[in-house]
Amino acid sequence: MSLRPVLASTVLVAIAAGCGVNPNAAPLQLAASYFGSGEFRADGVSTKEVLVKVRQGAILPFATNPDARLARIGYVAVAIPKGKTAEQVIASLKGTAGVVDAQPNRHYAFALDKPTEIKGKPLGQFLPALTIDDPRAGEMYQLTITKALEAWDTQMGSKKTRLAIVDTGVDPDHPDLKPVFDPEVGLYNVFTKDNKVRDGHGHGTHTAGIAAAAANNKEGGAGMAPGASLMAIQVLDANGGGDSRSIAAGYTWATDNGAHVISASLGIYRRDKVIEDAVQYALDKDVVCTASAGNNGAYNHHEKAPHLPSTIPGVIEVAATDDKDKTAYFSNYGPTMSVAAPGVKVLATVPTYSNGTGQKGYAQMSGTSMAAPGAAGAVALIRSQFPELKREQVKAALEKASDDKGATGYDERFGFGRINAQSAVNPK
Repeated sequence: MSLRPVLASTVLVAIAAGCGVNPNAAPLQLAASYFGSGEFRADGVSTKEVLVKVRQGAILPFATNPDARLARIGYVAVAIPKGKTAEQVIASLKGTAGVVDAQPNRHYAFALDKPTEIKGKPLGQFLPALTIDDPRAGEMYQLTITKALEAWDTQMGSKKTRLAIVDTGVDPDHPDLKPVFDPEVGLYNVFTKDNKVRDGHGHGTHTAGIAAAAANNKEGGAGMAPGASLMAIQVLDANGGGDSRSIAAGYTWATDNGAHVISASLGIYRRDKVIEDAVQYALDKDVVCTASAGNNGAYNHHEKAPHLPSTIPGVIEVAATDDKDKTAYFSNYGPTMSVAAPGVKVLATVPTYSNGTGQKGYAQMSGTSMAAPGAAGAVALIRSQFPELKREQVKAALEKASDDKGATGYDERFGFGRINAQSAVNPK
């Protein structure tokens, strides 16, 4: 897919030395592509770069090769001069022509909505015999309780529908995932800018499997939308850490490469304008975005108690439920809640090699991280069945099709209800 010019016009932004510059500003230059975790202070603020939002159409006099992913949302990464802090550089940029805003690049050491361990025995068999030929599908209550099997009589997902997982990468050779990767743009690592997305953590492989693991391949289990095309974009490292820049790059890359659905199981408990602008970029391009609600049993609110990306307006925020349709004790709640989905002891793929889960091939995990990709899979079924629907209509269709749980009508624990895949593709 061809990319548009990084910045379209030639309006000058004078923040280098000379040419109408803020007299207190230090000479600035573009930052390097990415920095390691050691390039951040204890509070997460980068010691190497700030992210500067430039007025639409403007360029920097030295910006000959800005990061195309940041440029999509109007930002450039500017290096912090030696002896200066991020705060000093940001202060020096205030009032500079063409600069809209600036913030530090922030590192989030635990950017994931980390899975929550639930004690007790593994969940048992749920699927009737011979429904599908995947040997462990019977352990996947998420497929029965959401009526995915019945939905598949109508729609299993179209290869034209691209479902992107923004996470810790994936095991690209997992036998239950390899068949469903999009052949053109299935894998991307925002750090190395290639398709090497080895998942050392395990979280990304698990969420990918919940969303779209292959069905009827006599291997493991199946995802919610096994017929869709899967994309895996690595924005976090093996420890589950990432930064404003890497997460934003994941959203813009997925959007520019044709994602119809983006699922993110992230937990950032603060506002971050760069990430918010990147998610809005996806929403504005008609991408349906789902996100985990968080695992702290906490109240979510876009302004008062942010949890990114789930509380961003327009995002489908997903709470977690169990096999008895009870809300998970750890699941966040609040007025931004959209729907709920299975998120307790969910069996799905993990890397076939050593990884952070301590298991290989398949594992059960609990968390809203597991709920969000399930909802994303249901969205992929809707987009496959009704490709003419716009983003807002898809979100409304998912919510309307959900089974009301908890208090009658909308409530802040379940949103509009627990997802129902069959109703979603067969609306009344």
